[in-house]
Amino acid sequence: MALPSRNALEAIAARAGARALQHFRRVAAERKADLTLVTAADREVEAALVAGLGALLPDAGILGEEGAAREGRGPYRVVLDPIDGTAAFVAGLGTWCVCIGIMEGTRPVAGVVHLPCLGETYSAVGGAAWLDGTRLAPLGDVPPAGDRFIVTHAHAHRRHHITYPGKARSLGSTAYHVALVARGAAEGALLGRAHLWDLAGPGAILAAVGGRYEYLGGGVVDLGTLADGRRASDYVLAGTPAALSTLRPLLGAPVSPAT
Repeated sequence: MALPSRNALEAIAARAGARALQHFRRVAAERKADLTLVTAADREVEAALVAGLGALLPDAGILGEEGAAREGRGPYRVVLDPIDGTAAFVAGLGTWCVCIGIMEGTRPVAGVVHLPCLGETYSAVGGAAWLDGTRLAPLGDVPPAGDRFIVTHAHAHRRHHITYPGKARSLGSTAYHVALVARGAAEGALLGRAHLWDLAGPGAILAAVGGRYEYLGGGVVDLGTLADGRRASDYVLAGTPAALSTLRPLLGAPVSPAT
């Protein structure tokens, strides 16, 4: 079973994004058991993604944030976050995204991060990463423009003693934060204790440009340990190994228990 083309995956993400936009700024939110937000848009978009990707990869397993689950017969598993950044979506902010990941074993091999409001689509298939049809250069090949910055999870100001000398931004979407690192805009990302559906899609994009996930406390993240839907055991960092080695001591150990 071959991987779908980049164009096919981007087209499915674009259709899902258009569906989500029909609800944007006109939908009520609920609280899930873990107290995170969910909307009718999350569920509707996930169902559409399952249908579209299930047709492309009929033998693949499926895992979605909103409950989609299917055992697979082939080498691939589709991992979905229909609206990554639901809190931003509910607040009317445009930094949420549709996130598709395809894993082969424990390794993300394809992914799409599509931001309908910003008109940005990041993708990776076959070891190459793209932004809106332009191939992304390996990290470090192009110096970042403007002020230095990192992206962080929303509670970083309360949970970490950060001494990074540049700016810190929190934009509401784990997947978008990773995409900004892959694009070379952010030096690195300090993520929360993320789930597999937050990390798989953007992880393929990050890996294609020479980046990876590591834990704040040290060690490379094994995404296979998150395959049952559990949270990561520690805060997750995204960047190149060299960048993370420099950033880690500037991000500080957690100063309060993780939730």
